[in-house]
Amino acid sequence: MARRTTGKPTGKTSAVVQDFLSEVYLEASEAGRVSLRALAARLGVTPPAVSRMAQRLVRQGLVRREGACGLVLSDAGERIALKAIRKRRIFEVYLVQKLGYTWDEVYPVAASASNYLDDELVERMYVQLDRPARCPHGDPIPARDGRIQPIADTRLSELANGAQGVVSRVASHDSNMLRYLSSLNIKPGMPIQLMSRAPFSGPLRVRVANGNFQDEHVIGAELASKVWVEIGHPA
Repeated sequence: MARRTTGKPTGKTSAVVQDFLSEVYLEASEAGRVSLRALAARLGVTPPAVSRMAQRLVRQGLVRREGACGLVLSDAGERIALKAIRKRRIFEVYLVQKLGYTWDEVYPVAASASNYLDDELVERMYVQLDRPARCPHGDPIPARDGRIQPIADTRLSELANGAQGVVSRVASHDSNMLRYLSSLNIKPGMPIQLMSRAPFSGPLRVRVANGNFQDEHVIGAELASKVWVEIGHPA
């Protein structure tokens, strides 16, 4: 990635800007680059609206253009994004552990509300939750200084036949997908093993722990690409 510029925001950052910067960071983490079209899809707005916001944030020194339609966070923009992601993921854990939400319900609630929560309130939630390291989907919660604990994991779709480990995270907030994975007991912390795969990007057969038993399921390659596994733990 090209060298980032450093900008210094003034005043309190609005929730809209926090959302925008967070999605730039997350899209870059997942896709390796950030396009205006992809950002528009993530934010549920039109590409022209994204372009206008990008121009504004470029002037503020929070992002800069990369290529014809790409964006890169500045150091200042990344700090804001990581702070917002920390609040969102802590709030997700709070919703699940204290308010009884399921992992397929929390993201839209947390995404729309977390940036409006008082910083000290979120930190008190964090302490009450016994300082969780990950959100309900398995994503790491950034530290207050912006550091993120790296996870040595691999997409389920990229494992070798016979490889086994533990589901580390699921890279999706699609409620239907999360409910389906939950019905298969494929969620963070669960042992899993790739038994075999059909050729030409065909479906995968996986073995998943289910209490004292082990169930086998056949899932599509696209779904398997959303599931990340930490290798080496017995399934």
